[in-house]
Amino acid sequence: MMKPVYGNNISVDELNEINNYILVTMDEPWELLKPHVINDPSKIILNRSMDIAHLEQLYSSLKKTIEESYSIIGIGGGTSCDTAKYLSWRFKKDMGMDLDLILMPSIISVDAFLCSSIAVRSDNKVNYIGESTPKKIIIDYNLIQKAPKYLNRAGVSDTISITSALGDWKLAHSENNEPFDQKIFAQAITIAKDLMNARNEIKDVTRRGIKALVDGFVREVALCSQWGNARPEEGSEHFLAYCIESITHSHYIHGQIIGMDILISLYLQDDLAQFSIEEIRKFFHDIELNISPNSLSISSDILRSALKKIQTYVKKENLMYSIYNSPRLELNTPKIEETIRFITKI
Repeated sequence: MMKPVYGNNISVDELNEINNYILVTMDEPWELLKPHVINDPSKIILNRSMDIAHLEQLYSSLKKTIEESYSIIGIGGGTSCDTAKYLSWRFKKDMGMDLDLILMPSIISVDAFLCSSIAVRSDNKVNYIGESTPKKIIIDYNLIQKAPKYLNRAGVSDTISITSALGDWKLAHSENNEPFDQKIFAQAITIAKDLMNARNEIKDVTRRGIKALVDGFVREVALCSQWGNARPEEGSEHFLAYCIESITHSHYIHGQIIGMDILISLYLQDDLAQFSIEEIRKFFHDIELNISPNSLSISSDILRSALKKIQTYVKKENLMYSIYNSPRLELNTPKIEETIRFITKI
């Protein structure tokens, strides 16, 4: 895995040194950088959709004008980075063009800039396709600190999901005879605790806080790669988020919905949970990340529908074994209402 390069204003320096590049970005980060860039991109792509049909059209529109000398630069959040990765992958796969890919996250909201797999949407579901590895990953403290603080704080959820995913893994090992590794398990716990120890820096989005968030991503992605899949950091908390999105067809701030679902998972795991609800709730409170259903505009009716559907949903989608597969969980009407009362009081 490519290790990030850290610094101040280094995104501008990088852009001014590159010849013939396609820039994949969004309005907000580009408006911040544009006045300082003297080396204009050959083409600017402003993309907000990861729908696979849209991406295919985007790729087709570029095929006739791309040259071997071009680089692809992704500046923004997960959508910009995954779009740049998708284009890099397609040009190599279909045209044999190994274009330099450089990723510069303008916000630490998800781990897309570190993952080689590409998250796309098809029929309102997230699917992972292809692989694209960047030549360079640039972490520009100044650029990231200009993004809204709450969005950077939200990035912690894609790593702190370890806290609920590990309960699912233990359950899958005992009930479903799934492979288990105590060393990997312990390393995942350490990653989560290190993040919690950096809560003040994360809240203030200081350079140390940004470094802690990125390091958490780097370690988590490396650990999952070592294990062979996302089991150490992804479980029922992500599955409920996917289920909610399948019902509403809406897109939420990823860290907020995952944060909410982490607490729901810990609540349903009960004595199987590897972290206490209170320590995780306090962590979210301390970094000032609002994970309440209200903050996400998720009503009790939506939650009720999702909780009624989730046990069927995980089996239909062939998701990894979790608390939602366990015969220990009787997710009947009283339990659903009890869970809704719990999460709406957060």
